[in-house]
Order: sequence, then C-alpha cells, then structure tokens
Amino acid sequence: MKKIFLLLFSAAILTACEDATDIVQPGELGPDRAFITVEDLETGLSGVYVTAITDWEIELAAIFTDESAPGSSNGGSNLALHTYQLNPNAAVASEMWRTNYNLILRANILLEAAERILPDPAVAGEQDTYDNAVAQALALRAYGHSRLLSHYGVDLEDPASLGVPIIDFVPIPLFKPSRNTVGEVYDFIQADLVAAELLFTSTGATQDVFFISNNFVRSLRARMAAYTGDVPLMISAANSVLASYTLPTQATAASTADYRAMWRDTPGAGMQEIIFKLDVTLNNVALSNIWNTNRSDATGAPLYDMGRSLFDIYQANNVAFGDIRLPIFIDPTSTIVANYATDPNPQENDRLIVDKYPGDPNLAGLAGGLRNDIKVFRTVEMHFILAEAAIRSSDFTTAAQQIRIVRNARYSTPAPLPSYTTQTQAWTDLLLERRLELFAEGHRYVDIKRLGRKANLGYDRDETDCSLYAAAVCDLPSTDFRTQYLPIPQNEFNGNPGIQQSPQY
Repeated sequence: MKKIFLLLFSAAILTACEDATDIVQPGELGPDRAFITVEDLETGLSGVYVTAITDWEIELAAIFTDESAPGSSNGGSNLALHTYQLNPNAAVASEMWRTNYNLILRANILLEAAERILPDPAVAGEQDTYDNAVAQALALRAYGHSRLLSHYGVDLEDPASLGVPIIDFVPIPLFKPSRNTVGEVYDFIQADLVAAELLFTSTGATQDVFFISNNFVRSLRARMAAYTGDVPLMISAANSVLASYTLPTQATAASTADYRAMWRDTPGAGMQEIIFKLDVTLNNVALSNIWNTNRSDATGAPLYDMGRSLFDIYQANNVAFGDIRLPIFIDPTSTIVANYATDPNPQENDRLIVDKYPGDPNLAGLAGGLRNDIKVFRTVEMHFILAEAAIRSSDFTTAAQQIRIVRNARYSTPAPLPSYTTQTQAWTDLLLERRLELFAEGHRYVDIKRLGRKANLGYDRDETDCSLYAAAVCDLPSTDFRTQYLPIPQNEFNGNPGIQQSPQY
C-alpha cells in the first residue's frame, strides 16, 4: 500500500509544480516499480477513489445558486461566491478543475501500469481481479470527464461547442492541452463506459454501494445522455438501472425512518435507494461544513441556512401532503419566523438549519458529526431522467407518472397526477421536483444550466435572503453566462496560455 501512495502523491505534485518536474527524489517510485502485480492494481484503486470526492460541486450548487442563504454565524464566509462573483480566479472553478483532472491522472496512471502487467492464468480469479480493476479505473476516468464537461462545457446539447480537454494518458511535464468539443468528450465518456461494462460483465462483478460496477456505469450513461439530450439512451440506461432498484410507493412512517437513516448512513431499507456513494471517513471532507461550523443544529454556528424560497416550498408541501423531506433536511432546533419578511433581523431570528448531512454516528467525536457519505447516484435520479426523456418527446402522461412516483415516495398522503399541456409546464415541474429532492447534492447548478432556459427559470432567491448582503442582483436568469458554464481557471492559463477561455469570462 505504501508504495502506491508514494507514486500517486508524486503524480499530484507533478500537476501542481511545473518548475520542479525534472527533479527525481531518492527512493521515488515510478509506475513501473509501484505497480508490479495485479494485487498492486487493486490496492492502487484506493488512491483513485479518494480523488472522486464531489464537495466542490456541492458547494457551488449550495452557495452560488438559490439553495442557501447566509446563516446567523456568517461573517463573510463564501460571500463572494454567493454574490455571483464568479471569475477565473474563483476558488471553486480552480478546485473543480484541479481535483477532477487529478482523478483522471490517477486513473490513467493505473491504466498505463495495467498494460505492463500480465495476470497469471494459473492463479484462480486473477484475470477477473485484473479486469475488474481496469474497469473501475475506466469508469472513474469517465466520471472525472463527465463532471468537467457538465460544469465547463459551454452548451451540452451542441456537439460542436467548447468542451474540456480529453486526457487519456499520463501527460509529460509542461503538457499544454486544448479544449475538445462537447461531442468529442461525450463520445469519449461513453466509450470508456462501454469498455468498463464489458469487463464488469465478463467478471460477473456484483453490485456494491461503495465500489463501481455495472449499475454505476449505467447510471452515469443515463445521466450523460440526459445532459446531451440523447433520448433513446436516456430511456434504455435508466430502465436498466431501475431493474435493480425501486422507490417506496408511499412515505409511510417506516419509509420516513428509512429515508432519514439513508442520510445518516445507518442501516435500513433506505440504503436500497442508493446506487453508489463515496465512503467518507474522518480523513475526508466534512460536507456539513458547507453549512455549519461545528454541528448541524442551532448550536453549531451556522454559516448558511436553507434558502427561504426553497423552505417555503417544502413547508407548503408538508402542510398539503406530509412531505417528509422538510423535517429531515431542516434541524428541529431551527427557529421559523412566520412573518420573516418584516422581521427586523431575519438572519439572526429566522434560522433554517440545514440537517441533510447530520453526521455519521459510526464516526467518533465532533469531526464525525460533520461527515456523511456522498451519494453520487440514487434511484430517484433515474425516474427524473425518464421524466425528462418523456418531456423531450412531449409524452406528458409518462412524464407526470414519473414525477408522481417520486412524490409518492416522499409524501405521506397520495400525490395527485400532475397535468401538463406544454413542455414549458413540464420542464417547470421537473425542475421543481429536482430542486426539492436533490437539494444539497450538487445538482442545482447543472440543472439550471441544462433546463433553466427550457422552463424560463433561473435562480429564485427570496428577497429577504438577498437583503442580508450587499449585491447588485438578487437572482440570476438562466440566460446569464455565469449560470451556464464555469470559467477556465487562471491557474490553467498560467501554465497553458493557449487554452481557450469560455465566452464572456
């Protein structure tokens, strides 16, 4: 294990310190010495998985969009991002670029090392172990490219528009990539997923919520098909996943407990809703720190509360249908001010404490109370993808049925079947339900990027939330370039001045 981490650490340094790339330290291990056996490949995967954490995507969606508002203990934390100051020097743009290309780099290191290793046919199961390791690395490489494309790609439904650089090898020092098109990156992602699926199928790999297998591959295929508007693939891929997963048919008392347990990472039937999640330990990121300083209740020095406009929707749904998400996503120590719009100090008094990530009780101490596993793919997303495919085909009945499936899983009383007569109506309802169900999971930025213009919707912050800080605008329309794509970070331009910047940055 030690030699693998030495290699991967040196690889990370290689991407960050170009002025020292020719230095070879005594005892430094190259890929040919770090990866010698099939067991080394399997061990090395841990160094790839650890770079797949999606906290920057979650922070972008939470702070930049309309999901959150400054909390009672916010003395300026992340206010530049919250007030739409998004530029090539923004930390979120730089870190999302760096972490995803680091993920891709580590996957490529493992894949290149695998080319030099021959499984021993005399060792039972070694070929399957080898193929499974390669398949996981291919899927992780595709995942890294998908995250980059979805946030930096200029127009995901235009194959000729600017995408991101495809990196399918271990680059030499001072390598200066150019941007591939959206279509080229999409095709590359799908090719990696096809190759991974063939290997998983041949090995008979079983599904594990913490390890990539065919259900991860099919989920990512469905997501990317939705992002690019490939309707037939959206339907086939989402249905192939749903063959193994179902949502509760009604939010009974038992399923409410299961849904809460799912976010607490404790055993229960709610775990059946998770297709894949990243295992967060005490050494990993604390998701709750995006909203809370110490703990996810009123004593935890909240940095960001749930946005008031979003809370009001949950509250109305809870009154009408018994929406179980409200008491699970909002901590009971919150103080709800009915006349918040006229309250003299809503930031201090109207406290909507985010509790979607309440901490894992299996992780000891205060730090454990801030950490939960990151849910990358959940069953509910596949239903949203099927609804989206139906809307694109003007099949409003199927779209309504898919939305009702999700609502019935979260409502204590049966949800009425929605009625759509236009695509705009259907897009609006789909965006609403995605906003409610996928809150604080990193989807909102890409959702408005993709679907906002179809529904004529942008960010929807409550005016009271906007009064908490000095900003030129309260909301951003979906036509604003900042809602459509991130800037290529300045750090990339410093070493690669020829790369093309996204429009208007």
